[in-house]
Amino acid sequence: MSPLSQSSRIRQRIAQLVRERQTAERILLARQDLLKGTLSEVRRTCGKPGCKCTKGGKHICYQLSASVEGRTRTRNVPRKQLAKVRLLTDDYRRFRQARAAWVRLNGQIIDLINQLETARTVKSIPDEQRRKKG
Repeated sequence: MSPLSQSSRIRQRIAQLVRERQTAERILLARQDLLKGTLSEVRRTCGKPGCKCTKGGKHICYQLSASVEGRTRTRNVPRKQLAKVRLLTDDYRRFRQARAAWVRLNGQIIDLINQLETARTVKSIPDEQRRKKG
């Protein structure tokens, strides 16, 4: 493959990665609140004698688990706040995925820029006569 066609393919790939990176940047730069953690549905017993949960029909509750200072913390989520918490945790997950994609894409772009430099770098001083013919 000639250096020019190789350079052209590298530039095209860089342009494609830049477009993908812009998609991630739109998510990263959006003005939205985020809530770190995972929302889980938990079935549990309440401990009251005679309650349906003692016979197997457990109560459903929702919990938010998140790592805080290296330790997992879990909080119950009231049903009234369930939709909002689900939205915020989904937005947080999307943000983290976009962040990881942005970092990965930047690494790929840097690698391609290095390849482009190598492909475009001449090995020696161009011969003056060769330039006049071209």
